[in-house]
Amino acid sequence: MRARAVAPARRAVRGITLIECVIAIAIVFALMSIALPSFGEAMARARLRAAAEDLALDLGNARLESVRQGAGLVHVTLRPGGAWCWSVGSLPDVDCRSAPAGGTFHTARAEDYAGVTMVRGISASFDGRDALAAAGLAAEFALPQGQQLRVQVTPLGRAIICSPQGSSLDFPRCAG
Repeated sequence: MRARAVAPARRAVRGITLIECVIAIAIVFALMSIALPSFGEAMARARLRAAAEDLALDLGNARLESVRQGAGLVHVTLRPGGAWCWSVGSLPDVDCRSAPAGGTFHTARAEDYAGVTMVRGISASFDGRDALAAAGLAAEFALPQGQQLRVQVTPLGRAIICSPQGSSLDFPRCAG
């Protein structure tokens, strides 16, 4: 009699079958295949934002350093193109693609922002007395999908980020 009582209890505890497991895995893969492209685009937009925000931060730091030094010039050298880069330092027209030169405070390269291209870049110099020796466009970054962000320097020397196409990536449309 005891053997009969144990047998029904064993049948009640059933795990998942191989077919149920395969179906669950297929559903997970189907959902991942839908989510991954949008995740990749989100990561690319984050790198575009980071490039623009980092350059704006470096421009602000260059402005502050020029004020701290008084009459000393602080140069922000931009090199657009495939292997783009920028550097901030006391020397003008530094080749930021090679090893950092003496007097360079910071350097950023295209490898730091995979998939982002610097379409245009104009170097600037801060002199500590005037707000800026050359205000205007500093750089424009783009993704292969067509999204762009521009970093501009105002006549007062403040770096701002805007979107040439309109309000994408939470930045306002560029004026003019």
